[in-house]
Amino acid sequence: MTSLRLAGGEPVVVCGTHELMHRRASRTARSIEELRALLSERRRLADRRAPNPDELAAALTHAFSPDRRATDDRRTG
Repeated sequence: MTSLRLAGGEPVVVCGTHELMHRRASRTARSIEELRALLSERRRLADRRAPNPDELAAALTHAFSPDRRATDDRRTG
């Protein structure tokens, strides 16, 4: 568990995933109701990849990209 502060300064206890989602959101929620709406709206998006990903998102995308490995690099078992 972690916490975040709403726009008015009120602390709210949330899980790490929701704290990250709030940090990446386009605005800071002003109330718990707005926080719920803001985070649930994000979940409904079909494609959550931003056109300009942050450093972590870019590194993860690169690490798991199918273009990263050449065909001769694949291990055979």
